[in-house]
Amino acid sequence: MASINEVARKAGVSASTVSRVLNYPDLVKPVTREVVFSAIAQLDYSPTSKRNRRNNIISLAVSDIRIPLVGKIILEIEEELKETPYDLLIFNMNTKKEIHKFFRKKLGYKKKFDGLIVFSADLDRESLDFFQSLDIPVVLLQNRCQGEKSISTNNYQGAFDAVNFLIGRDYNNIAFIGWQPEDDHLIDRFHGYKNAIEKSGLPFHEHCTAFSFLSTKGGYLATKELFNSCRPDAIFYASDSLAFGGYQYFREKGITVPGDIGIVGFDDLEMASVFALTTMDQFVRVKARMAVSYLIDRLSGKLTKPLEEEIWISPKLVIRGSTR
Repeated sequence: MASINEVARKAGVSASTVSRVLNYPDLVKPVTREVVFSAIAQLDYSPTSKRNRRNNIISLAVSDIRIPLVGKIILEIEEELKETPYDLLIFNMNTKKEIHKFFRKKLGYKKKFDGLIVFSADLDRESLDFFQSLDIPVVLLQNRCQGEKSISTNNYQGAFDAVNFLIGRDYNNIAFIGWQPEDDHLIDRFHGYKNAIEKSGLPFHEHCTAFSFLSTKGGYLATKELFNSCRPDAIFYASDSLAFGGYQYFREKGITVPGDIGIVGFDDLEMASVFALTTMDQFVRVKARMAVSYLIDRLSGKLTKPLEEEIWISPKLVIRGSTR
């Protein structure tokens, strides 16, 4: 096993500089920190004090705390942690990319948690090496990464099944409403929607799609935009929060659900049952249990190395009263 002196030689710095990078990173120049972290990763260095340290804290790092599913994720992870000695610490990163940069700027945080759940953010090779150099096990939710365990939703299949359900209920002009078109999760849901339409023999109409930001207000605006160019008999909303905005628009225009239009959402948020919204359940509780179990196995030593595994969970249709 590498020593701190070997790391220092590899990085071309003193052992005290390596120690400062690990314990007081803000006192070290960014260029020097990068060199030291690179040497730590290459030599697989792990200080004894760090390996033995336990804060009994699991951290959840989210790309954006405003994502509608985040609240449900937090509740389910906290529920899973109740039977363990671990508490939950939440970081709102406001970024999906290069998350190592967030933690390097605030490296003191590394002393506060033992394992990390990353929700809906990209974990590139550099970020993975960074956390491994600190001996912090990581698991991804709603994304994937080579080199660590990831637990994701089969967004394509969920959307495909949702639209097939609408087709089976004799809807034949089914529109789509989503958020930012460049988002990977949205892209998969859109492809699932489009392929279900085309495989059924129904025509796909580009003008029967609309996009806005991921919120209830975004759903309202997108629905309003959609009805300027399309008169659907059903809408597949790529998120429940968008569908809630659609309900607001329908009330204003006197459009009844399901009398005048059928709708299906995605996520099965808590308010979906209040709206009687038919939607796709992402099995958030199952994902939370799997993520927590994996980290505890890593921290207890039951698993001594990262388990490079991708798990895809297909959503389940929850039928309520928003379709005929």
